[in-house]
Amino acid sequence: MNDKNIKQIIGDKMITSVGNKKIKDIQKLKENKNIKKLGKYLVEGKHLVEEALETNVVEEIIVSESFEDYNIVDTFDGDLTKVADSIMKSISDTITTQGIIAVCSINKKELDINKYSKVLILDKIQDPGNLGTIIRTADAFDFDCIILGKGTTSLYGQKVIRSTQGSNFHIDCFDNVDLSKLIDEMTDFNIFATSLKADKYIEQLDNITGKVAVVFGNEGAGVSEEILLKVNNLLKISMPGRAESLNVSIAAGIVMHYISTNLK
Repeated sequence: MNDKNIKQIIGDKMITSVGNKKIKDIQKLKENKNIKKLGKYLVEGKHLVEEALETNVVEEIIVSESFEDYNIVDTFDGDLTKVADSIMKSISDTITTQGIIAVCSINKKELDINKYSKVLILDKIQDPGNLGTIIRTADAFDFDCIILGKGTTSLYGQKVIRSTQGSNFHIDCFDNVDLSKLIDEMTDFNIFATSLKADKYIEQLDNITGKVAVVFGNEGAGVSEEILLKVNNLLKISMPGRAESLNVSIAAGIVMHYISTNLK
């Protein structure tokens, strides 16, 4: 489907009212409760829409009247809707919209933890920006599975999706998982977690082999005591400066980099 044909399909039909049912339905997907209920979420911007299209999760694409990069949706055969620029601004979650939003379906997958070898486990991470950054970092260091425990912020919120920059489409992600039960099943894994109770610094680790999992916890409370009792490798990060702690996404990056580069 070339640029001309796409424009012919859309034609002059354009949604100009915020009261339109389609626009109201899209607005609903800006709330986590509706994302879960409807099994759909939004991605916004050219790069993220392209990433979503590659994974075949896109149900519908909405473009603004001033949008011009139709080559992005050249092979898309689903619903394509044009809206007035003012309508796009009303459904956009960014200050400066790129004029394109996709409605994506949540694909439910069965978790078989033994399929994976480098697993990231998140225990009640609350900040969407932190979650998205951690997922993007895990992708950079070649982790192949991300587990979001119960109480962790939604994987499908727009701020999380923007922060991942598409990495959520590269790694198998599972949310709302009972971490205590899962860790009991991970008998073949070396499981690491950061804790102030640790008696070993990460820099002292050597000879990391086999399957590994790394647990990171809540921004304020850290990894829960219940999970720490199940982990066989507690670590802390050496901090020679005066700061008392690190942001969880920064700590996660340091630990994942060290483990990834020293795994044999």
